[in-house]
Amino acid sequence: MSGPMDDGSRDALPGELCTCGRQAVAVFSTRFGLVGSCGIADGGSDVGPCPFCPSPRKHFNELGYPERCPDYRLRPVMGGGR
Repeated sequence: MSGPMDDGSRDALPGELCTCGRQAVAVFSTRFGLVGSCGIADGGSDVGPCPFCPSPRKHFNELGYPERCPDYRLRPVMGGGR
């Protein structure tokens, strides 16, 4: 399927990323703007550095659940920074 879907989502384009850092398969319109989802609910395996900022580990809330990085971008900036 391609293009917009009835729930306000659409198929992701190549290079659009999930909040865990993987390639997104769908993009949703949220209060944060457009957000990608890979469809795998493991928070990006919970280990290793954040793919969007210099943090040595991914972000979690007070309850220990994976959380979106404040520096997350659907389409990362190429050629500079992370």
